[in-house]
Amino acid sequence: MFDLSVVAFDGRWILLDEAEGELGDFATKDEALKAAGFFAVLDREPRHVLIQDDVGEWDETVVEPPRVH
Repeated sequence: MFDLSVVAFDGRWILLDEAEGELGDFATKDEALKAAGFFAVLDREPRHVLIQDDVGEWDETVVEPPRVH
């Protein structure tokens, strides 16, 4: 169910895919989640994303695909 994760590491936010590994690193969590949204476009469905902050706490969110006009 969760194939994407956003993990805080050494002052950066890493976007990880379960199958592909590291997809990129970002300055903010919001930037990483926005990038996760682009993967939702491929599926045309919301993606569940696990988030691990810099103290090791886990959370989750749903990322909607960006609207295409």
